[in-house]
Amino acid sequence: MKINLYFMLILLLSACQSKQGSGSIDWKVAALPDVEYQLGEPRLLDTELGPIVQFFGNEAYFLNSNPLAGMEEVTVEAIFRPDADGSFEQRFLHLGEISGERIMLETRVKPDGNWYFDAYVKRPDGEGCALIDTNLIHPAEQWYHVAFVCRKDSLFSYVNGQFEKSAAFAYQTINKGISSVGVRQNKVCFFKGQMYRIRITPRALRPQEFLQDHLILNSYE
Repeated sequence: MKINLYFMLILLLSACQSKQGSGSIDWKVAALPDVEYQLGEPRLLDTELGPIVQFFGNEAYFLNSNPLAGMEEVTVEAIFRPDADGSFEQRFLHLGEISGERIMLETRVKPDGNWYFDAYVKRPDGEGCALIDTNLIHPAEQWYHVAFVCRKDSLFSYVNGQFEKSAAFAYQTINKGISSVGVRQNKVCFFKGQMYRIRITPRALRPQEFLQDHLILNSYE
C-alpha cells in the first residue's frame, strides 16, 4: 500500500508540473510531431508510462520545425537513459541551425560508464556558451532528467533537479532552423540509450516545476 501510494504521489506531482509548464511544447519521443525523416530503426519499448525509444548509436529523428522560435526565455528538459557503452560525445537533442544559432543537449560518456552533462547555446549574433563540468559525473544505465534554463541574462543547467552550472549570458531568441533527436543535425555524435520525453517551455522554470518522470521509470527498473 505504501509503495502504491508513493507512485500515486509521483504521478500527481507530474500532472501538476505539466500544468505549471502550460504553453510548453511537450514531445513524447515515441510520437514526435513533424518528423521529416528518420535514420536507422529506433526501437519502441513499452513502459509503465507508455512507449519509449531505444537508440543503438545510429538512429535519429529529424523534425521540420524549431520549437524555440519566438521564445524570449526558455527551459529545455529531457527524460533519457544513457547507455554505459556509448560514444564519448553524444548530441541527443539539437534545436536550431546546424552550426548557427542553436541549443544542444549533450552527454560525455567516459570509459568507466559514467557521464557528465553539456548544455550549449549559440546566439544569432554568433556568441556561444557551454555549461559543462567534467567533475559532475553520473552513472549510466539509469533514467535521468536534465534541464537547460535560458534566462534573458543568465544560463543554468540541472541534472535530476540538482543545480550544476550557471553563467552570465544574454539569451537571444533562436528563430531559425529545425530539430533533431538522437544526433546532431550534421549526423555526427549519435546518442546510444533510451529517451522518453522532451519539453520546451517559453519561460525560465524553477526546479520544483521540472518533470519527474525519471522517478517513475527508475522505480520499475
